[in-house]
Amino acid sequence: MIAEVSLEQFTAENVTRGGVVRLTVGRKLSPEEFVAVAGRLGTPEPFGLPKYRPDGYPPEVTLIDTHGDGVTAAPRGFGEGWHQDSTFMSAPPEYTVLHALDVPASGGDTSFADTRPALLSLPAEERDALRGLDLEHSVLGTYRITPKDAGKTLGELSRALPRTRHPAVFRHPRGGETLLLSPLYTSAELSAEVRPLFDRALDEVVRGAVVHRWTAGEILAWDNRVVLHAASAYLGEERRRLIRTVVRDAAGCAS
Repeated sequence: MIAEVSLEQFTAENVTRGGVVRLTVGRKLSPEEFVAVAGRLGTPEPFGLPKYRPDGYPPEVTLIDTHGDGVTAAPRGFGEGWHQDSTFMSAPPEYTVLHALDVPASGGDTSFADTRPALLSLPAEERDALRGLDLEHSVLGTYRITPKDAGKTLGELSRALPRTRHPAVFRHPRGGETLLLSPLYTSAELSAEVRPLFDRALDEVVRGAVVHRWTAGEILAWDNRVVLHAASAYLGEERRRLIRTVVRDAAGCAS
């Protein structure tokens, strides 16, 4: 599922076709060099949580660092749970790009699952039901309370956090239907009527999951309209450090 590509093959079309691609650059890129490579897919954009960007980093880059302070670097547990990135936004980013700087000897893997074969494998009546389904995506279930939230009621906090709705079946601008399930952001809002269909589709998607073992110096990019991904928990003491950006695709957004 994860195709190896050269720099010349590192294109939006190839990422969408494969779902996930791997580019080996053989060294640790600076944040600025990383943004330049990611720009081959479209327009790199700032992440919605700028606090996870140390001073001096380009606005498009987020730091994931187990030896970081959890404030200027994303905390442990960042990205765990099956999801598609930032689907709680009305126009989520199409591509995510990660560059591994330091990796532990074991652990800290990332899993990926392509939604397209899963959708095709479902019975026709279930596919039709999914095509008529809109899902609510909300960050509330994963939001970390901070000191600035002191004094707010749960209702006030909920209303202030981003949420939106997306069709469960998305027509990709380069052709083909995909699933926008993003259970990390949708599971808490599912009705009793919808949940069995959602769970059936999700089970079919993750049945085909692959696990990627990171290597320092490599870049992975994936199309959030096509694949679900999930970071695995890493509780070891070795450093796990990656830089991340998201990219806007000129061909169309995931909404």
